[in-house]
Amino acid sequence: MNLELALATLDSLSENGDKLDPRFYNSVISLCISKGALEDGIRLHSHIVKIGHQPDIFLENQFLNLYLKCGDIGSALNLFNGMCRRNTVSWNVMIAGYCSNGWFLEALHLFRMMLVEGMLPDQLTYLSALKASVGSGDPKHGQQIHSHLIKTGFLTSVRVGNALISMYAKLSNLEDAEIMYRNMVERDVVSWNSIITANAQNGCNYRALTLFVEMKKEGLSADEFTFGGVLKTRDLMEVKQLHAQIIKSRLEDNVFVGSALLDAYAKCEIIQDAYLIFNKMSSRNIVTWNTMISVCVENDQVDKSLQLFMQMGEQGIFPDEYSISSLFKAIATHSKIEEGKQLHALTIKVGLHTDALVGNTIITMHSKHKSVCDCQKAFESISELDCISWNAMIQMYVENEQFEQALTFFNEMKYSGFDHDEFSFVSVLAACTSLSWPRMGKAVHGNLIKMGLVPDAFVGSSLIDMYAKFGVVSDAKQVFNKVEHRDLIAWNSMIVGFVQNDNGNAALKLLCSMWEENVEPDNFTFAGVLAGCADITAIQQGRQLHAMVLKSRIPADTAVANSLITMYASVGSIKEAEKVFSKLMAKNVVSWTAMVGGYAQNGYAKEAFELFEKMKNFQVKPNGITFVALLTACSHAGLTKQAKMFFHMMEFEYQITPDVEHYACMVDVLGRAGRLKEAEELINKMPHEPNALVWRMLLGASRIHGNLDRGKRSMEKILALEPGDSAAYVLLSNLYAAQGNWEGAVGIKRLMRENGVRKEPGKSWIEVRNQVHQFMAGDFSHPQANQIYSKLSELLVKMKVAGYIPQIDSYFHDIGEETT
Repeated sequence: MNLELALATLDSLSENGDKLDPRFYNSVISLCISKGALEDGIRLHSHIVKIGHQPDIFLENQFLNLYLKCGDIGSALNLFNGMCRRNTVSWNVMIAGYCSNGWFLEALHLFRMMLVEGMLPDQLTYLSALKASVGSGDPKHGQQIHSHLIKTGFLTSVRVGNALISMYAKLSNLEDAEIMYRNMVERDVVSWNSIITANAQNGCNYRALTLFVEMKKEGLSADEFTFGGVLKTRDLMEVKQLHAQIIKSRLEDNVFVGSALLDAYAKCEIIQDAYLIFNKMSSRNIVTWNTMISVCVENDQVDKSLQLFMQMGEQGIFPDEYSISSLFKAIATHSKIEEGKQLHALTIKVGLHTDALVGNTIITMHSKHKSVCDCQKAFESISELDCISWNAMIQMYVENEQFEQALTFFNEMKYSGFDHDEFSFVSVLAACTSLSWPRMGKAVHGNLIKMGLVPDAFVGSSLIDMYAKFGVVSDAKQVFNKVEHRDLIAWNSMIVGFVQNDNGNAALKLLCSMWEENVEPDNFTFAGVLAGCADITAIQQGRQLHAMVLKSRIPADTAVANSLITMYASVGSIKEAEKVFSKLMAKNVVSWTAMVGGYAQNGYAKEAFELFEKMKNFQVKPNGITFVALLTACSHAGLTKQAKMFFHMMEFEYQITPDVEHYACMVDVLGRAGRLKEAEELINKMPHEPNALVWRMLLGASRIHGNLDRGKRSMEKILALEPGDSAAYVLLSNLYAAQGNWEGAVGIKRLMRENGVRKEPGKSWIEVRNQVHQFMAGDFSHPQANQIYSKLSELLVKMKVAGYIPQIDSYFHDIGEETT
């Protein structure tokens, strides 16, 4: 029957109010369903209602089927609720229709209503209900339906058994899937495929292959779905054996098998074989092209992926959201800005930019290119936003240092009805850290505790990093202790946290704990612990770590080498630092800067300057930290002229805007040279507000050169910025004492007490027999304290005898501290 002709007949009869044979209506509605002709179906339904014909239950079920297949759930529900009589088919059509439209919880609700109304479900009902259970993502729904099946006797059905295996596998309950499989009275190829796929989906590839062998022994022939399951293996030998079986089964031309096979070779990193299979395939569908494009993207062959995308279009294959999103990922990673713009334009042209999967990757691509405006437009274009869309925007704002906007989006996400997940929290914790907002960070931590996400290693690592950067190491350690199944990132975050807070000893101890728990350190671990050794001058332990790095399977890593250079230079072993630097093949700007800084730190200004010249000859562009090292070298050597030259060079030759640290170095250079007036003028001319560090440099220089007025001005500035800065009080107190003004020194002490400021005790470390010992001024807690102080007194006496007179002005503060 021709649909257009049937509808024309319908229209002419409608004018006369004539009724047609019910079989005519059934034929027309069947045509509407097959063609997805919703509007024509609505015309037919309106005609039937208009002439007062009472359709039978079969016709009403057909209308339900049409509405649900065309996504008109409202019309289907209105019809269903208005039906005088409903049979099992009516319920089945509604439940299956809800599932096909993604309304899984509503489908399960209908299933329960069916039972309440006393209707008996049949096999099709249970199959749809099991599908809805998978869609809901909640295992308890599937378990409840499984219980119903046990009572009804449908459990003996092969189709139902297969559906249960598939359901448990998709809900990551492999154990129950295996039990179901073993208890099946009868099995078909689908049963074997279901359990093979279940194991493969859950990472049990060896079990999947074992089942494949058992299936063959049972005399069953593997089909394309069997091979699709077992080809999840990453063992090359097994892939080749399966490839031989595929050829033997004459399935090498099957599009589904071919796609799975080329993906398997790609996962084994045999890309050339994947290309060969792809090129040999006689027919390819969109899945095949997408798989090959994805293989190229995952293996950083972005140009090849773009070439394949063009070939796909030339062969008449229309790209889908998976093709487009794969390419956007590749373009984002490799900063192909022009190609990205062209692909974005094509995406808009074909209307795929409104798809969430595509839109999310567009946001990520523009984020990498620092195009915030384009990210916002892409977000607004997405027709149905998902959690990933919001997370992509929050992450984008963090990457582009718009931290407050990231927090605003985080809050808007919740108000828009989307629940935060671990990715949302990790991004917002990074924003709190960058903004130095500890209260907000603690509030986010509170939400994480309520949601039960703190034990997660991914979230826990971000919390550790945040608290460490806020200087609250005790809170970072508490989080670390609560993280379940700590991964390498969590360990590294805690090690770096200790190092950032000048607790290198704790970092070394944590490395030992790692080994005790059989966690293998990586290059980031060694880089972090070596930085800790540098802080506590643990040369022997540093050397041992160096030996471990050389013996380990970790490939030569620039970051580790840079840490070794810094460590050796920090403990004064400049020759060992030079040795590491000279052997390093892939030197980056950090490597050169570390060595320049090592020379500067140890008073080798000439060598620092010579290395800087070599750095320029090798076309390595210096950064801001390089110039901090050069200015430090000038300061230690008293080279004012050279310091001014470097300060000018960084800004006008390398376009590096001097920051507070560079100005602090220049103030130190001028201060050591006794040019205090020039140093203060430089501070007053700074383009941004000077911080306490800059004024502290001037205060220190004022103390050395006995300039009390300038020292007092500097202290006022420091205390206005950091009222609790004990170093400022100490420096000014010592300045008064150096001039014999004991009353002024005592006054500063009194002011310090009144303001509740306590001097941070001086700390030092020494390594004896491969053990690091920490000492603090006035500390008697060390087990060998009596012998230490006895030896110190002996040394002081010997100093006096040798003619070295201690500087009592610098003792004043410590004596006073003990008497308070």
